[in-house]
Amino acid sequence: MTRLLPLALFAVACGGPLETVPFEAPAAAQVDLDDPGPVVHEAVISATWSVPLKGLVDLDDAKAAELENGDHPIVLPVHVLTHPTAGAFIIDTGVPANESPAEGLAASFIGDIEPVEPLGDILARQEAPLAGVLLTHNHMDHVLGLVDVPEGVPIHAGLGEERPANANGRLMFPTFRRAMNGRPLTVWDFDADGIDLEGTRAIDILGDGSLWALDAKGHTPGSTAYLARTVDGPVLFTGDCSHTRWGWDHGVTPGTYTADHEDNAESLAQLIALAEAHPGMRVEVGHEAHP
Repeated sequence: MTRLLPLALFAVACGGPLETVPFEAPAAAQVDLDDPGPVVHEAVISATWSVPLKGLVDLDDAKAAELENGDHPIVLPVHVLTHPTAGAFIIDTGVPANESPAEGLAASFIGDIEPVEPLGDILARQEAPLAGVLLTHNHMDHVLGLVDVPEGVPIHAGLGEERPANANGRLMFPTFRRAMNGRPLTVWDFDADGIDLEGTRAIDILGDGSLWALDAKGHTPGSTAYLARTVDGPVLFTGDCSHTRWGWDHGVTPGTYTADHEDNAESLAQLIALAEAHPGMRVEVGHEAHP
């Protein structure tokens, strides 16, 4: 996600796609999603920012008639999911403790992001070893902290995130490439490896039904939501399939930051249906802290 930049800048070269490796999906476990699971969830605000509301919410939707465009405060969250035997996983990466991978125009564009707790500091206080990074997608505000991730830790994202989705994505992709620093991207292939999880294509990441990757394409081609069965019950992480709580509550997709609004609308409807089928499910949207 980022603000739209002038059209003349869309031709900035971003190089070819990243190297990818397939995720070796285990057999999916048969579980009751309402049952508490083994995962401990910690939500951390890594940074704060302010962006135009028209990017976060589709203001052309009739349900958004009450809203007006203007700068809207958001957070850059990092969700830490600790499994008792598999280790710790993080959903998205916040901001780095040291040098940012963003350069030039990209760096100036996100220069008003305010760090709260950089990823390096978040990782330093975890007792469990970092077992994997679970990216929702490849936009800058989700990948900046990758430079703080130790070498050898697998970095996962949906198939399609190894390349930019559109002209605006091409402006952000060099930052992702630098943050990856030559490491391969391990990709979820929902068409090949996914199962139907109550209407959504899903991959059981650990094979015990405690942590799931969910197909949420639309915002970007490989956008991924995640579902964790935590000790406090199920938690759904929408990523930027829904940036805001208002968008989630009203079933309105993101606005100008999204590549494919039709796919995004379908993915959002599927996630909402999943949450409604499980009233105890906590929902963490992409860029606002849970109330």
